Amino acid sequence: MRFLKQEEINERYITNSRLESLLETLDKDIFKVSVAGKSVLQKNIYRVDFGTGNFKILLWSQMHGNETTTTKSVLNFLEKLNANKNADWLNFFSFTFLPILNPDGAKAFTRVNASKIDLNRDSVDLSQPESQLLRSIFNEVKPDLALNMHDQRSIFSAGSNANPATLSFLAPAFNETCDINEVRIFAMQLIANMNDVLKNHAPDNIGRFDDSFNINCIGDMFIHLNVPTILFEAGFESDDYQRKKAEKLVDISLEILLNSIVSQEYKKFSVDDYLKISENEKNFVDLIIENFSTTNSDFADKKTLPIVFKEEIIDGKLILKPTLDFVSAPNYKFAHKVLNLNQQTINNENDIAEALSNITIS
Repeated sequence: MRFLKQEEINERYITNSRLESLLETLDKDIFKVSVAGKSVLQKNIYRVDFGTGNFKILLWSQMHGNETTTTKSVLNFLEKLNANKNADWLNFFSFTFLPILNPDGAKAFTRVNASKIDLNRDSVDLSQPESQLLRSIFNEVKPDLALNMHDQRSIFSAGSNANPATLSFLAPAFNETCDINEVRIFAMQLIANMNDVLKNHAPDNIGRFDDSFNINCIGDMFIHLNVPTILFEAGFESDDYQRKKAEKLVDISLEILLNSIVSQEYKKFSVDDYLKISENEKNFVDLIIENFSTTNSDFADKKTLPIVFKEEIIDGKLILKPTLDFVSAPNYKFAHKVLNLNQQTINNENDIAEALSNITIS
């Protein structure tokens, strides 16, 4: 299948080389940059420590190598703090950041690491060096708050309406019954505070992730170990495959969160405020093809054909590849784009590729 015409989205391809360029610019009097460990393929896993305060925050990004939006926000945060030397934050907090936990996956642009293991399902087995490193740093730092930074797919809506989930949060469960204790309440209050401000920027596009408990997931494990944990999931807004809007929302969220802790603004918010955030649902595909004719029996009973854009690295560049996909969002209700073919014949993937050849995405 041929690729859609597309603007440059390669900015989302973030590897150690890009990270290293930024780390070299940081003020060495404030930021301590070190190699915390090595990946399966012996790539450096960098650690950045800064701040002298008593409240300790541990943050990691790109645990999944192809989830880079929050990494960009982490780099934005470091650049901003390097420029303005925010004394309130540097004196109140001690930060430990792991900007790219999975550098092998980052290079290959894959969710998994070089051993084909999802690091976010390895918190019990700790079978991978990246997982072992994160747990070791967690035990060393003994954080007061853990921030688990991810991207989510474009299939998610914020609630049941046609509103893409541009940013979602979760205060993960610490047990099978999803009980709520003081540790989890703190995370919920912080999320509710962030959501309250973000409504001014994206009133219908903030979501809440499902809290089904899975001790193999790192966030569930850390809150199970009695550390407040917040999952960030940077998502999609219509026609924003560079995810600039999600990046901006994460930037804003980090500022809200830190200021809320310093000022204790979060105490104004309740568990109910958190639970009022619309829960994510798998309601979208990237594009649907409608009003087509066909002699293909596999398509004959379909009123629409769902297309999902798969991300691939080709010749060192990130490409979005349109793929016929009935699996990702089997009960899809909405699409980010609709292509009306006016009874053009579609019998196979080559026909689909031809139909999509003039679609531009950005």
